[in-house]
Amino acid sequence: MAILAIDPRMGTLQVAVSDGNRYETSTFPLPSIEDTVLEEQLLSWLEALEIKRGTIQRIIAPNRHLELSDKLSRVLNAPVRIMDQAHLSGSYACVTGTPWLERRCLAETFIFTYLVKQESRMRSIALDEGRFIVAHLDERHQLGALCGQEALDVLTSLDEGPFALRESGGLPFDRVLDLCMEGNSRDEVLHILQEKGGLAGYLGLKNLEELWICKAEGADLIREALIYQIAKEIGALATVLEGDVDCIILSGDLTKYKPFVSALRERIDFIAHVSVHPGNQTLSALLADAQGHVPNARIKIEE
Repeated sequence: MAILAIDPRMGTLQVAVSDGNRYETSTFPLPSIEDTVLEEQLLSWLEALEIKRGTIQRIIAPNRHLELSDKLSRVLNAPVRIMDQAHLSGSYACVTGTPWLERRCLAETFIFTYLVKQESRMRSIALDEGRFIVAHLDERHQLGALCGQEALDVLTSLDEGPFALRESGGLPFDRVLDLCMEGNSRDEVLHILQEKGGLAGYLGLKNLEELWICKAEGADLIREALIYQIAKEIGALATVLEGDVDCIILSGDLTKYKPFVSALRERIDFIAHVSVHPGNQTLSALLADAQGHVPNARIKIEE
């Protein structure tokens, strides 16, 4: 029996399938939910791998695009397991400064747990005693401070973190209020902040790969500002762990670019050892959770 992991990302569906002996991945265009092209392509891919409809033990997915997950569940005749976002309820990390608002936990912390388990095993750190900062730097940035597998505090580019590809990250409060007053609706303002901000807003980028070849006016400043903001938030998370950090783990598609990693290291390697797991880790983390173990690392840079 096989397990299928899915990760919808910016007009594409990233998929991985594992039957215990192999790990295969692919990417498909993500049309409208009514379109049948996706399911036809997915079924054809699975059949080429000799994985028949009805032999998928389960589908595992992040807590987004629930409608798509339900559709694939029906097509493949397999149950869906949704990985919920973590909750910091009851923690002083939830206190904002006003009793009318509570901080949300929007990070997909199963990615953090996967990377912490992997790093603990590779560096012989006792998992329950390890103290880690994880920064998954991708189309959406997700950062967290972990003691063992427990997330003490997290942030993302969707709310308080550094800006990302399209998301604006943390913003000046009074200017956000001005934008709200100028906008026609809540949805319009959210679209501006979450779809037209970040690298797309400043430089017109459509994907992360363009960042390193972009020669638009101000591109160098925005690249440096991105590194600066990420480093600043990693430093803030170090205070959550009271400066006692065993390792800073960097992952996500941004970490496939050595100039970016080198520049970020210059700002943070005084805090703790920096370990890099290049590329988006979502699919591997989903499958590892579903299978109950941590697979061997496939790619890893540095010591």
